[in-house]
Amino acid sequence: MCKPTPRWGPLLLFAFALLLPASISAQQTEALKGALSALQFREVGPAVAGGRIADIKVDPSNSSVWYVAVGSGGLWKTTNAGTTWTPVFDDQPSYSIGTVAIDPTNTEVIWVGTGENVSGRHVGWGSGVYRSRDGGATWQNVGLESSEHIGKILIRPDDGSSVLVAAEGPLWASGGERGVYKTSDGGATWRHVLDIDENTGVTDLEFDPSDPDVVYAAAYQRRRHVWGLMSGGERSGIYKSTDRGNTWREVTTGLPKGDMGKIGLAVTAADPDLVYATIEADSDERGFYRSMDKAESWQRRNSYISGGTGPHYYQEIEASPTEPDLVIQMDVFYQITRDGGGSFDNLGTGREKHSDNHALWIDPDNTQHMLSGTDAGLYETFDRGTTWRHFPNLPISQFYKVAISNTEPFYELLGGAQDLGTLWGPARTMNTEGVRNSDWHFPMGADGYGVQIDPTDANILYLMTQQGNLYRTDRRSQESIRIQPQPAPGDPPERWNWDSPIMISPHDSDRLYFASQRLWRSPDRGDSWTAVSGDLTTNTNRYELPYMGRVWELDAMHDNGAMSQYATLTTISESPITEGLLYTGSDDGLIHSSTDGGHSWTRATPLPGVPERSFINKVEADLHSSGTVFALADAHKLGDYSPYVFESTDNGESWTSIRGDLPDGTIVWAMQQDHVSPDLLFLAAEYGIYFSPNRGENWHMLTGGAPPIAFRDLKLHRRDDDLVGATFGRGFYILDDYSPLREIASGALEGEGGVMPVRDAWWYVPYATNQAQGRPTLGSTAYAAPNPDFGATFTYYLADAPQNASDQREANESELREEGRDAPFPGYEVLRTEAAESGARVLLQVSDAAGDPVRWVEGPAREGLHRVTWDLRRPAPNPINLSTPGFRPPWATDPVGPLAPPGTYSVQMVLVSADGVEQIGGAQSFEVKPVPSAPPGTDFVAVADFQYQTSELSRRVSGAGGEIGRVRNRLRYMRAALVRTPRADPAMFARMDELGRSLDGLSLRLQGDPIRGSLNESSVPTISNRVGSVIGGHWSTRQSPTATQRMNVEIAQRDFAVLERELGALVDDRLMPLEEALADAGAPWTPGGRVGGR
Repeated sequence: MCKPTPRWGPLLLFAFALLLPASISAQQTEALKGALSALQFREVGPAVAGGRIADIKVDPSNSSVWYVAVGSGGLWKTTNAGTTWTPVFDDQPSYSIGTVAIDPTNTEVIWVGTGENVSGRHVGWGSGVYRSRDGGATWQNVGLESSEHIGKILIRPDDGSSVLVAAEGPLWASGGERGVYKTSDGGATWRHVLDIDENTGVTDLEFDPSDPDVVYAAAYQRRRHVWGLMSGGERSGIYKSTDRGNTWREVTTGLPKGDMGKIGLAVTAADPDLVYATIEADSDERGFYRSMDKAESWQRRNSYISGGTGPHYYQEIEASPTEPDLVIQMDVFYQITRDGGGSFDNLGTGREKHSDNHALWIDPDNTQHMLSGTDAGLYETFDRGTTWRHFPNLPISQFYKVAISNTEPFYELLGGAQDLGTLWGPARTMNTEGVRNSDWHFPMGADGYGVQIDPTDANILYLMTQQGNLYRTDRRSQESIRIQPQPAPGDPPERWNWDSPIMISPHDSDRLYFASQRLWRSPDRGDSWTAVSGDLTTNTNRYELPYMGRVWELDAMHDNGAMSQYATLTTISESPITEGLLYTGSDDGLIHSSTDGGHSWTRATPLPGVPERSFINKVEADLHSSGTVFALADAHKLGDYSPYVFESTDNGESWTSIRGDLPDGTIVWAMQQDHVSPDLLFLAAEYGIYFSPNRGENWHMLTGGAPPIAFRDLKLHRRDDDLVGATFGRGFYILDDYSPLREIASGALEGEGGVMPVRDAWWYVPYATNQAQGRPTLGSTAYAAPNPDFGATFTYYLADAPQNASDQREANESELREEGRDAPFPGYEVLRTEAAESGARVLLQVSDAAGDPVRWVEGPAREGLHRVTWDLRRPAPNPINLSTPGFRPPWATDPVGPLAPPGTYSVQMVLVSADGVEQIGGAQSFEVKPVPSAPPGTDFVAVADFQYQTSELSRRVSGAGGEIGRVRNRLRYMRAALVRTPRADPAMFARMDELGRSLDGLSLRLQGDPIRGSLNESSVPTISNRVGSVIGGHWSTRQSPTATQRMNVEIAQRDFAVLERELGALVDDRLMPLEEALADAGAPWTPGGRVGGR
């Protein structure tokens, strides 16, 4: 049985010693490592609704610094009270966080307990306790790796090296590290100071506010499996220590006599004798308890406990630090008591913010000010919950499933999210900002799960809430209709999984498959249904299955209210090759197949080596071979974290493991097969996305751009070759154009390199959504996930990068240093040669269908795989300016060229080095396709030709303007030189003045009247005005130019032709002879003058 293992951040990138067969050389390993790192995931969000918050801490020395522990999305820090956020735990192996603590003696020291402190069916687990000494910049794992879930960390207020940890221990199995652990040396060593038993941990800890030698602890016995949750037991209880946590004793006076579940504790500095507890127990003993003598005896004040999903999901309390009788309890809606538990009321109306509250920080200096952590992220109130504001800039949503549309130009995503409902949004947009919060919509509330989008009509969405409540939504009207199948009279009750599987047939988009314990089929988009199977599960009574080594009595603390029924179907697949070849998998470990559309079914052979009753996460029919099916099994809810991945080529009669070299300690959630290359497989796994180029023999993680996070689902967009991943805690991620992986699987890294096949590019003009790009009007809080770079993206591989002479010398010197040998002086000639080298360059030449060059796109000249993007424009005509301004207003952008027209293009990789110019690989052709949003009948080629004509005119006009400036500068230096040249004719001053006046006249016609401009008076349009007006008014559109724009260009061309001749004559016939005469008279050299004055 495999236990979870630490998955160290940067090292997690590629454990290549494990991930590659021994036959692959070290050089090939490095090549693959570098290639995969070039393929970057793109965050898509959303942040509009956030995700579950586990804990909140505010720096007591700086109230603008907050740390927010996200249940399954890492640790986030703000230094400006939530205006912006930074994830500070992404290079660590655990994404699931239970608690965070700030050392009160040194607030740069931060402690994190990994593994969320709830017991939900979907919860992630951790890898111990971490400490940072620099405010979260770097981290060290300081132990308790097998605790899996940390409930609380207490740091002694007068000694930061003395720390107590409440370890809940593993949720799915016995053992591990559970109880209270203490360190007195900052985590170097630990002592197990409260050890109850192998099934009981500790979920909460509190110091006596007046004496930190006194500590209170809440013990918690629980176990969850697929079939249910045993939410308590006889070993749960409250413990007290009076010697700094070194020894403990259970306190029982006044507390429940029977089994207890989750207990939340609270104390208050307003009265240190008070201790509050909310206790899960049976209906006669559960409730809110108060002790008025430091936990020695207790009184039940109220029968209220947290409800909703169950006490295990909430059941925490916070006491006011200034009002001793005021306590707030976490629940679906906050509950508040103002009389020490005698009565409870809702805090607010429940409509001011999202429900499902998990964490609360009360400002000790202003108790009206609070921060709330919910299933929808973070909220802040300044009036104790009467009103709240949401922080819409934390992309931490938890998605179970994702579906993708076929919309053009860009597809949409539909995702079922934990407690956020179902969200619909674009994969990318046509604006300059990306995917904004305002781009996301909520077609359904509650919890979201399985989703589908009609492949022939993207307005038809299929989505569901918990336990199979299936709906069909039409986006045109935003109306939904419930389409869940219903049993016929006399049928047994339907058992629906919390996340029931739905599928659209690949043979008929009107045909749906949906499953309870049996498979249902609809021929008409869910209007009617027929059951096409009997019960395809074991039909086991969950109350006859064991927890903690035995079957518990019915009156025990079973908590099955907010979870799946048991013995349900969890996954469906139909062969895209053979209509009616169906597969199902269940939550109790069974796989079935039908070769006749459901008339008859065959139970598959059990998956070899997989524990009984393992959850079948996925069955996936092979896209290329009928009768071949893949299966993913998940035993983590039995305490086994092994990855189970199988293939059958005979409809499940036999199975072969294709786990390959997948690392231990992870689980696999979903699989996709490439529609082009049969052996190219993808896995959504607990800590990331893996791909296999050889059908499961070897697996490699794709980590560029994504943190270690659980990917619960993935889809491959066959038209766009995008990989779309749904994470459980960080929203959606997209790997734009994964097709280079096909080339890698085909051996592309073994050749000389070159450009890989290019995806066709959409032709449009990205637009700003605000006054300027970046939306400065909205401030720094406004969130948008990035679009991919606009244009045609080129992926190229360079096998061997030419080395400069200095690189070769330094490599040789490094070897000599390692050997302890002398390094010879290279010689001045060698050093001069090195200094003159400019280095190798990689240029990608874009050519049109006629083979005419359109653009150079420069890329890195390093070995490996790289990506660059052409913006579908010709070069900018602006004069070269190598200076960098110290400040650029938001409306200032980099120069751009005119649009290149849509059509067929090719790209060729060219390597320029000291050895010459070399073409690498062959040219790749691609299409630039216009988005059909321009006015009908627009001649795009004519539009692009006009812009190119304007660009060429602008280039010449800018050159003339630059030449006028240079002539002015030369005249300035010539005047200064003239007074230092006694042999010169003084009449030269007059000639220079006359030349200057002529130059001013040319400048007036070209660039305008500076005198009128300084007085804010209008001037007639100049040549530059006319050209600039056309560029500014036409290059950001694909529309045909107006008649006025055409007229402006015609006038500018005519006037500039005259001015250009006059300027040339001025320089050749007047300026240069004057310079030569000045030089002949012995003047010092001036800029623009020739060597020797000629």
